[in-house]
Amino acid sequence: MQTEQTLQQCQLHVDLHAIEQNCTVIRNHIGPACGFCAVVKADGYGLGAARVAPRLSQHADLFAVYSPDEAGELLSKGITTPILVLAPVYSVDRFHPVYRGLSSGIVHLTVHSKYHVEALAMCANRFGFRIPVHLKVDTGLHRGGCELEHASSVLKEIHNHDKLELKGVMTHFASAVHDETKTKEQHDLFASVISGNKKYLPERCLVHEANTAAMVNWNATHLNMVRVGLAWTGTVPSGVKQLKGFQPVVHWRTSLAHVRTVKKGEAVGYSGRWVAKRDSLIGIVPVGYAAGYPMGVGQEGENDCAYVKIIGQQEGDAKVIGAICMDQIAIDVTEFPSATVGTTVELISTDVSSRASLSSLAKVAGVVPHAIISRISPKVKRVYKQSLMIETALHKQQASII
Repeated sequence: MQTEQTLQQCQLHVDLHAIEQNCTVIRNHIGPACGFCAVVKADGYGLGAARVAPRLSQHADLFAVYSPDEAGELLSKGITTPILVLAPVYSVDRFHPVYRGLSSGIVHLTVHSKYHVEALAMCANRFGFRIPVHLKVDTGLHRGGCELEHASSVLKEIHNHDKLELKGVMTHFASAVHDETKTKEQHDLFASVISGNKKYLPERCLVHEANTAAMVNWNATHLNMVRVGLAWTGTVPSGVKQLKGFQPVVHWRTSLAHVRTVKKGEAVGYSGRWVAKRDSLIGIVPVGYAAGYPMGVGQEGENDCAYVKIIGQQEGDAKVIGAICMDQIAIDVTEFPSATVGTTVELISTDVSSRASLSSLAKVAGVVPHAIISRISPKVKRVYKQSLMIETALHKQQASII
């Protein structure tokens, strides 16, 4: 019974109104002539793609997911905004939801090679309808996409197949956060592909290369569409300047399950990685790496560490100490003597001045912010906050039913 209560107390709050605000900021930044592709792969970075997509669809011209299954989930929820599948897809089952999406032109597939073109052309001929595609060109990431020297011939192959419809051409930056030289090099290579193959590009062909970092840092990379995911969560990678008006979308809350004292010199947690330098008050948070909290962020000696935010009579940031366990983390609440069992703790806070913000936690963990939120266990309950206007309307509707 205690486990059930603990799980109910652990909630990931997603602010849908903040998502809309961030989309507005993105739109204002890129301008009216530039399209907006919202990346919602990995279940919307762990926030629930089917729940955030309706809000994003009011602003986005295109969605990007990784797999056909991710696209199928959006289609099953009634999403009609076009959806780009980024992974190489060589065949489609007629009973998969993506089949209907392809036949209606809503789902677009990404082409990665000449061989891939042939495989998709065979599918299209078998199905009897045109398949919308985007060509991915490898300009230096060396992951997916056709080799640079083959881009012209692949574009020609797509152009020559009447059952394939070119909807876009794209590339992916390798290091848009820190490496301006590499990013400019990739941008110039991609520009040469576009300028040298205009005869194969339809009038409304989408040309996109900018991720969140490039969208913020370099306006020249906007082209006629940006393809961003982290930006709509109101966050940017470490080292990138935040756009004015961005609002944090996520806060992760739970409550203290246990509070105890330890004497100066006593160790806390596995392997005794944290030793009290004074008589200390220790709080136990019933969330660990099994729920998706990152490992290796507890204080050991003088190293940098993660913080959580204490909410209550006394508010502020408390250090995460020692080893991160499967179901628990320990925090030092000596500076918060009123903390007790049931005191609210924010593992991720929307307070950007708090050291428990998503950006701060990601920096200490040594990962990008979306690596934090996308790993939060689906067993952690998601709670979606509507705008005040929608909440009021829902309340009135419920009252009228009663």
